[in-house]
Amino acid sequence: MLAGGAALAALGVVVSACGESPPKRPAVEELLAPLEQARHDSALASAAAGAIGNPPQIAAALTVVANQRAAHARALATEIARAAGKLVSATSETSSSSPSPSATEPQAPPPPPPPLSDVVDSLRQSAEDANRLVTTTEGYRAGLLASIAAYCAPCPTGSRLLPGGPSI
Repeated sequence: MLAGGAALAALGVVVSACGESPPKRPAVEELLAPLEQARHDSALASAAAGAIGNPPQIAAALTVVANQRAAHARALATEIARAAGKLVSATSETSSSSPSPSATEPQAPPPPPPPLSDVVDSLRQSAEDANRLVTTTEGYRAGLLASIAAYCAPCPTGSRLLPGGPSI
């Protein structure tokens, strides 16, 4: 009788082990907004860097910000792909294909470059959003978001972008 009970217990353990689902992959939805924001910040800073009349040191600082935010976007895209179980190269970025205008259609003039205040406001928002997410994540992801928040945090005052501010 004791042997029969032990056999049933062992069978129960085997059956329950077979019924377990594989561990869940970490959710990546929380990283999608910071990814889009990093891409937006990079494009905004690039456009502002090209503005006519910007002092060279501000244009150079904006170029560095654009490059750093592009690096943040790549790191976030890599983490999203890793968590989703996909392999990507460190330089891959998703790009949307837009139809090219035909030769007969007149092209609209490019929009004016954004003012420096738009870049500062966008970076401030990025820092706030990343700070909020740091408290709900852990491990590498929390470190990545904290790094993004730390990079964007000095920008609410424009200290990184204004003459006399800290160098980048």
